[in-house]
Amino acid sequence: MGTSQSEQCLFNDILLENSTLTYLRRKLNKWGNSNLESYPWRLSKNEFHTLVAEIFLQRTKASQVTPVYLKFVEKYPDPKSLTMATVSDVEQLIRPLGLVWRAKLLLKLAQALKIYRYHVPSNIQTLVTLPGVGPYVASAYLSLHRGKRAAIVDSNIIRFYGRFFGFVTGPETRRNSDLIKLAELLTPERKVKEFNYSLLDFSRRVCSPKAHHETCAVKSKCVHYSSIS
Repeated sequence: MGTSQSEQCLFNDILLENSTLTYLRRKLNKWGNSNLESYPWRLSKNEFHTLVAEIFLQRTKASQVTPVYLKFVEKYPDPKSLTMATVSDVEQLIRPLGLVWRAKLLLKLAQALKIYRYHVPSNIQTLVTLPGVGPYVASAYLSLHRGKRAAIVDSNIIRFYGRFFGFVTGPETRRNSDLIKLAELLTPERKVKEFNYSLLDFSRRVCSPKAHHETCAVKSKCVHYSSIS
């Protein structure tokens, strides 16, 4: 997505408005203190299972992922056990999620982890070279399961940022360098996991396609809300 001169000015204004960024972090963290979901992968310490969960969650609702994830972790306790599975085994297990082509990627991922003694690498440069792991999965995995600072941007988050800050979004917005810079600036130095979980859950549940203004914790500074109220 190209950036027009007016959009560039808008982004520059946003990036310079530290008080608004601080407000948004504070409000989202406060909301998250009592509103976060407790999905099983969020409670797991198994680095392989949590990486697989992030792969499952791409283009799939968390509620659909939960039963499949629980069956997967029971059947494949580690990547080595997965290397002994067949494509049809994995396809059958993940079929409820759709996109069964992910079965081959999961098998390739398990095989690729042999070189790391079946441990998942903890740096983004190596992670993105693994089968099935792109920039989003790598960032989500590192920030949510390894405690490393990494910004996350999905379609729900883009919708939320567009509404809150007042810029137009489209299919290519996720690749916009200014949007990425904004996401990185918003990501705190500490308690990244808590912030990113709050951001994920808030943008999915409150700032959903049909926004729930009555429960919105940030509407006092939301451009979209001010335009309709």
